[in-house]
Order: sequence, then C-alpha cells, then structure tokens
Amino acid sequence: MQYYLSGIVLRSCQILVDASIWIAFGFFIAAILRNMVGPAKTKAIFGDNSRFGLLIGWAIGMLLPVCSLGVLPVLAELYRSRVKIGTIVTFGLTAPLFNPISVLYGLSLPNPFAILVFAALAVLIVTLMGAVWGRFVKLDEKQDVKNDTVEIPMTGVRRSLGVIYSASTNLVGWPLFFLAIGVLASATVAASFPAGSLQGATEPDDIWAPSFMAVFITPIYSTPLLAMSQIGGMFQHGNSIGAAFSLLILGAGVNLGVVIWFAIAFGWRKIFAFTGLLIAITLVLAYSLDKPLYPKGVETAGHTHAFDIYTHPYPKSGVQISQAFGDAREYQLDNGWTGPYLLLILGLLGLVFRGIQLRWDFESWLFSRLPVKNSTKWDFVLPSWLIGLVACICLVVASIYGTYIYYPDTESVLGDLSAINTNCVAAARSGKYEIVEKTVPQCEDLSRRLEVGVFLRTWKVSDFNRAKAKIYREKLDELRDQIESGHTENVPELAMDVQKSYLQMARAFREQ
Repeated sequence: MQYYLSGIVLRSCQILVDASIWIAFGFFIAAILRNMVGPAKTKAIFGDNSRFGLLIGWAIGMLLPVCSLGVLPVLAELYRSRVKIGTIVTFGLTAPLFNPISVLYGLSLPNPFAILVFAALAVLIVTLMGAVWGRFVKLDEKQDVKNDTVEIPMTGVRRSLGVIYSASTNLVGWPLFFLAIGVLASATVAASFPAGSLQGATEPDDIWAPSFMAVFITPIYSTPLLAMSQIGGMFQHGNSIGAAFSLLILGAGVNLGVVIWFAIAFGWRKIFAFTGLLIAITLVLAYSLDKPLYPKGVETAGHTHAFDIYTHPYPKSGVQISQAFGDAREYQLDNGWTGPYLLLILGLLGLVFRGIQLRWDFESWLFSRLPVKNSTKWDFVLPSWLIGLVACICLVVASIYGTYIYYPDTESVLGDLSAINTNCVAAARSGKYEIVEKTVPQCEDLSRRLEVGVFLRTWKVSDFNRAKAKIYREKLDELRDQIESGHTENVPELAMDVQKSYLQMARAFREQ
C-alpha cells in the first residue's frame, strides 16, 4: 500500500506542478468572460448568430493558453453563457491540444510535415465532433433568456475585483471536484503500471499499438507541450505513428475530469456515445496514417522512455510516502514555483472571499448598479465588451511572450544545460545512478528547448545542428539504458561519450 500510495502522491504532485499555470489561466479567462464580457457578449464573440461558430471556437481554442484541466472553468462559463453546444465541444477539444508554445515545439521537430498533418486532422476531428454534438444536443431556451439578464460589475475597481473574486471562488467551488478527478485518475492509472512497463508498448510493427494508446491515454492527463515532446520522442525512436496520433488527440485533448463534466452537463448516455465516437474517429485516422507518415531512415530503437511518466515512478517496493513528498518538492524546485504558488494564492483568496460572503453579502455590493459620475473628460467608463476583448488579447500576447521565456536564447539554455549535463556525467562516473536517472530527462528536455529556441528566433534549424542534438539524446538514452539493465561496466565510457556529444552540440549551436 505504501508503494502504490507513494506513486499516486508523486504523480499527482507532478501533474499539479505541470498543470498549475494552465489551470490558473483557465480560471482567469472564465472570470474575464463572466465579469468583463457577460453572457450576451460571450455568445456573440463565439459566433452565436453566425454560421462560423465551430471555426470561431476552434480559432479561440488555438490561441488561449489552457490544458485539458485548465479548460474546465472556461467550459463551465461558456455553458453558463449558453454558447452553442457544438461550439463548446469544438473549443473544449481544441484548446488543450494546441497553444503557441506546443505548436512551435512541434514545428521544430525533425518531421514538421507530420505535425502539420496531425494538426489538420485534429481540426477535422474537433469540427466534426462539434457539428455532431451540436446537432443532437440542444440547450434550454428559457435559460438563454435568464442568462441574457445577468448583470456584471460596472465600475473599474469593482470590475477588476470581480475578476479576482470569480477566479478565486470558482477555484474552490465545483470545478475543483472535476480537477481532482482528473488529477487523481491520471495518477492512479500511472501507479497501476510498473515502472518502465510501457517502453515497448508502441512499436511500429505492433498492430494494437494505436488502439492500446487510445484506451490507455484517454483517462490520463497530459499537457500540450508534454504530449508534443513525447510525439517527438516517438518519431526519434521509430515508434508507431498511429499511437502518436492517439496520444495527441486523446492524451492532450481529454482526461477523466473533462469526460465526467460533460456527462453531468449533458447526460451519461450521450457522453458514452460521444467518447466512443471520438475514440473511433481517432483510431480510423491513426491507422490510416500509421505507415504513410512513418519516418524514413529511422533505426527502430525497440523501446521508448517517452511514457515512463505514465507509469509508477519507483522501480521497486519499499518506498515510503515521505520520500514521494520529498521527490515532489524536488520536482517542483526543478520546474519552477510560479504556477503552483499562483494557484495556491488564488485558492487562499477564494477561501477568504467565501468567508467574507458568509458574514456580509459581498456579491450584492460587487454586482450592484451604482451611478457613474464623470468628473473630467478623462474619467469615462469603457464598455464591457471592449475591456473583455482587450483582456483576451492580452492573454494571447502573454502566451506568446511566455513562449519566448520558456524557450530562451541559445546561451541561456546552454548555460543551464551545461550545469545539469556536468552533474549527470559526474554522477555516472562516480556510480550515483539515481542522480543520472533524474538528470537525463532534464538534459533531453533542455536539448529540445535549445532547438525550439533557435527555431523561434531564426525560423530554421540546420540539419547539422539537428543531427548533433539527436546524437546527444541518443547517447543519453544509451547511458540510461545501460544503468537500467544493470550492465554498468561501460558506464564511465558512455558518460564521456555524452560529454563529447554535448560539447559538439554546444559548439554547433553557438556557431549558428
């Protein structure tokens, strides 16, 4: 029991660290729609009276920085605003799949054409699902009239405070239930599979690989960036392309929390039919492109470490829960504190606001219609639709700016990679293999960020530099495989090969 609980604890904490910033964005986006735009304008923005509602939902979903957990509060707000069901589905499936960061990462991979095909087919799937769902599921028209009369704060201070109030109290409300389901279900499934047991589950000659991935990954949570990086690893190792497509659509696109939210909102029978149709369409397309998109000249590795994150984190029993919490803390330090702390502060504010609401009708003051006095010509009230539009544009701009922060310039990445690579090599030579197991994924991730950072600033990465980065990652994989297999007699030599390949890669990127 300690062993399985430790796996659930660590995987849950890792998911929260990875998803926290996207979840926070999702609650702020929902709060902006509620307090600055309002139901009527939200319906108009999402093409309520237009034939292009599905395309609008797809376009907005492509730009907003959320994941399959962060999209939950936005879905709830769109449903509250009575946006067309088809548009809600299209947006809900698109937003977790792509954002500026993940798209740029995908285009920097060795086979960007395959990523473009994946993206085009993803658009086809979400549009088709939105059209089908919108045709067979209807909203209550009486509820539409009720929501059109919902008032929003009028003055600037109250309007800004309303955004913070809604975002924070919503976080500690019903959406928290669905977030918990998504996180715990993903962590429980991962802890049920022994460490590394999925390394051979997606081989190119395995006809069941796309189907297995579709069934396995549907209840699992994955960020858009993580899914895209795993797809890159699958192309590099010559794994099943059909399984990679299933991973993108059903891994990044949905999780159990989203499925249950749809079931409660629209009915269990309908959501079972919806989920079955989504999986069926995904599998048809996955098997159709499995062989045509298989990369040429790639030597099949026979395994992949891309899915180790979806298995138990510890290779053997005897692990205490206290160690899991310690490893979770270390993971949080390695991946930054901004997202978790932002989510924590937002949750604490929500509890404070709910406590105030119990003693004083804070909402009545917040949403009351006070007269507005213009003291000067510069003191005027902007329309809510304009403020909401500007706020959404700022979120998109912040997402693009965040892309440059996540993918720094060459020298910044190499500075971080040099320190971690040195630590990895030194640990391998001194027999500290636990450190090697932790630092190898970090080195691989930074090497990919190095490529994307160059691509983001120059819109090209030379074949020579791609080859050097690929060799470096292959050497890291070889070092890790030797340690996992227990054949450690050649580890010092392999560690020096890693160091040499790193120096060659660094020299190549600095010259470019």
